[in-house]
Amino acid sequence: MAPFKPYSVEQGELIPTYFGDLIPSDHLARTVNDIVDELNISHMTIHYKNRGQEAYHPKMLIKILFYGYQTGVFSSRKLHTAIQESIPFRWLAGGQKPDHRTISDFRKNNINNLAPLFSQVILIAKELGHVSMAHVSIDGSKFKANASKHKAMTRGYMKKEIKRMEQLIADHLNEAQLQDAIEDEQTEPTSRGIQDYQKRLETIKEALQKLEERKPESALATADKDQANFTDDDSRIMNTRTQGVIQGYNPQVAVDSDRGFIVGMAMSNNSSDQQQFENVLSSIRENMGAMPEIVTADAGYFSAANIQQAETYGVDAYIAATKEGKQNGNPYDKSNFTYDQEQDTYICPIGQNMVLKKVKYRHHETRPTTWIYEGQACLDCPFQSECVKSKTGKRTIQRTEADPIREAMRTKVQSDEGKDIYKKRKAIVEPVFGQLKACQGFRQFHLRGKEKVSGEFVLLALAHNLRKLHFLKHPKNVLKQTRDKSVQNLKKLS
Repeated sequence: MAPFKPYSVEQGELIPTYFGDLIPSDHLARTVNDIVDELNISHMTIHYKNRGQEAYHPKMLIKILFYGYQTGVFSSRKLHTAIQESIPFRWLAGGQKPDHRTISDFRKNNINNLAPLFSQVILIAKELGHVSMAHVSIDGSKFKANASKHKAMTRGYMKKEIKRMEQLIADHLNEAQLQDAIEDEQTEPTSRGIQDYQKRLETIKEALQKLEERKPESALATADKDQANFTDDDSRIMNTRTQGVIQGYNPQVAVDSDRGFIVGMAMSNNSSDQQQFENVLSSIRENMGAMPEIVTADAGYFSAANIQQAETYGVDAYIAATKEGKQNGNPYDKSNFTYDQEQDTYICPIGQNMVLKKVKYRHHETRPTTWIYEGQACLDCPFQSECVKSKTGKRTIQRTEADPIREAMRTKVQSDEGKDIYKKRKAIVEPVFGQLKACQGFRQFHLRGKEKVSGEFVLLALAHNLRKLHFLKHPKNVLKQTRDKSVQNLKKLS
């Protein structure tokens, strides 16, 4: 007889009625339970009315969501299934079994109430000594929206499609008139076809109307190439390095250098990071009540406006310059022309002077004062054909008020001290997105609309920070003492 232990799926077993006995003392679910028990959720419970059937306790549902977003269970249906089948979920639910609609409604109705909970958790981490705010790095990463890129359409294509639909409807109506003398069942498909076309026509017209109302965005994009998605109108088509073209969002995070805790965030539906720098700084101050000593960010944030914002917030910023000139293989790029402040001249790559030719003064915020410098030896230069593109045969360089700011930052980052500080950025912030996508399994939002997506990302960041606290292992009594201190700090902030 084979040396196998006998087994049977029909074998009975006495399972303890207390599921806590089956959960190890160092289990992630226990950390979630202990920390959520210490959170102040009065801003959420105030909305409950003392009438009708008793509601599920918000803290129980919060625990389910937090644990789900830590372990890769995101949809309300899968969370409902997990509560029935998974012992940690059943324990966190206290043996109760809220259905998927209850979980879904709780998440949707409270998605914008999570920010105060995020602040409480990150302040607990700070009180425990895991967040120093000595060095914070900022970055963004693109996540898929809960919408298909095939449901997106540009303004120009919408206009063409509207004309096509109107023509199809007209053709079908003409056809219907010709078939008046034929049997009714033969005209019925034509009637259904017209209804389908009319429904699609109204959908496109509605999307086009919303697109026309996007005045700030329309000013940034060419009119006919601006786009809308019929499923999630706030999401955008974005290019990614690993997933190709997606319909998505571009969330931003600020990560503390000590233990990798997220201390600030912002949600963007713009594929560019540059315009989100100030929003992330504002989030840091709102969550922490203070600003970090040093902030690092990659070239996606490089702009004079962001450098000035860092100064306004009182942080020492190190923002990498965009790749120009030699890095892009163009020896005659503006970055290879040196400005001589004392002489107020530019020196070209082969050492020839360029003098101030004229000044265009500011007439509008988008058109700053511009100083134009012109080469003096361009006509006899052997590199003229490679360097000069103007009809005059002379190279010109435009200088604005932003240039000194950008040049100072470029010099700062390229200094020995700057290089030493900036090289730490990648190891601080980039692993966090890897953890969110790989460890927590989150690659696509489940809610729609920028506001709800922003709240869902707060939920994801909360789960990330709770995982960090779990692996740092703190006894429950320490968490309670720390929570009391963090509450006092929150009162000071408010």
